[in-house]
Amino acid sequence: MQNIHLLARKYDGKFMKVLVIMLVSSFMFLASPARAGMELQELNGDVVDLDDYRGDGKWLLVMLWATTCHICELQKPDISAFHDKHKDKDAQVLGIAIDGFEELAAIRSNMEHNKTSFPSLIGNIAIVASHYQNMTEESLRGTPTYLLFDRQGELVGNNPGPLSVEAIEKFISRKSG
Repeated sequence: MQNIHLLARKYDGKFMKVLVIMLVSSFMFLASPARAGMELQELNGDVVDLDDYRGDGKWLLVMLWATTCHICELQKPDISAFHDKHKDKDAQVLGIAIDGFEELAAIRSNMEHNKTSFPSLIGNIAIVASHYQNMTEESLRGTPTYLLFDRQGELVGNNPGPLSVEAIEKFISRKSG
């Protein structure tokens, strides 16, 4: 703490101005409406944002998964079935592989071996974890982890660990009706 006071004196208050600006910016970000603002990549390398996929009048279930996650592979058939059942009506699924774009070959191999009917994007674990914490006020604990956005694109639920289709459908039904 003493070093901070010395820096503040040394820079004639410039340090404190920068510190105040940083703090105010942080509080403005935290107080703003819940926007994901999470940069992701498509398999072809194009950069997209999670915000582009939510708030289109349908519920959006986001599945965070990793190529090394056995439970994710067990969940994918059920989550694909949910996507197939609801995609033309009221809900859709988006996968996010958190392995990072440098693991593109492993992600492609995983996706070929474990087919899903829902699209998947690629995210960097550090960026995804940071945004997850900003959105949920919880640390990302592993995969699979789910985020649920309502029809307006607002985050209404998160679930670390396996999730049943019945639980998703009951939650959506309860919140929609």
